[in-house]
Parts: sequence; structure tokens; C-alpha cells
Amino acid sequence: MATWISWLALLIGAVAFGYAWRLQQELGTINRRLDRYNRTLFEANDEMRKLREELAATTTELRVELKQRTGTVTFQPEMTVREAQMLHPQTQQILANFHLGGCSHCAVEPDDTLVKVCRDNGLDLNVLLNNLNMLVSRTPGQPTGAPQLVKIPNVELSL
Repeated sequence: MATWISWLALLIGAVAFGYAWRLQQELGTINRRLDRYNRTLFEANDEMRKLREELAATTTELRVELKQRTGTVTFQPEMTVREAQMLHPQTQQILANFHLGGCSHCAVEPDDTLVKVCRDNGLDLNVLLNNLNMLVSRTPGQPTGAPQLVKIPNVELSL
């Protein structure tokens, strides 16, 4: 009787071991599938991020081109930093004079509006806009087309 119980226990143990091995194999297959799905999901998210960035850049280019073609080239508060930088080549110099985007400490996001940048950095929006609009202001008789470069002093003396 004891040998029959031993043989039965051995048989049950072997079946349990075989079942555990089969479950382990299925778990490995499921993990490989999950890794493949995660990799595909990551690649899709990365592609969507790239498309969003491309859409933002194209939208900005079109807004700037529209302003240039309609002759309404002025810096507006709702304009993004990216649009402002595309509108005139010296915009970054003006922003750097206000300690905006000149170094890693004062970096600004290209998709932030000028209002938000001024508010976040405690700057007067009107002063910034006046300085930026001096870049695009035209005197009578000045040809339209490519923006004129403006001499920007790098030293300010106050007595």
C-alpha cells in the first residue's frame, strides 16, 4: 500500500512539474509578445511626436510667410518664440539682451508665447515688443523683402 501511495505521489509530482514547465514556456512566449507590442507602441509614439513637431514647425513657417506676404510684419503678444525668431534673424539677439534664451539658465520653450515668456520671467511685455518691432519697422522708401539687419549695441552706459 505504501508503494502505491509513493508511486501515486511520484506521478502527481511529475504531472505538476510538466504543467509548471508548460506554464513557464507560455509565460516566455507572452513576455516576448509583450516586448514586441511595447516596442511597436514606443515607435508609434515617437513617430507621433516627430509629426507633431513637424506640424508645429510648418504651421509657424506658414504664419510667418502669411505675415510677410500681407505686409503685417509686427511682433504680437500671442506670437510664439519660434515665430518671432523666424520673423527676423536678429530676434534672438534682442531676446538675449532681455536674458531670454541666451544660456541654459534662461532657456525658453520655442512654443511659448511672448506673453507667457514675459510673465514667467518678470519682464514688461510692451518694452520687449517695442524692441522687437524696431527690427521690422521700415522707413519710407526702404525696400520690402529681406529684413534689414540692425546694429544692436552690446554695451549700455547709464550715468
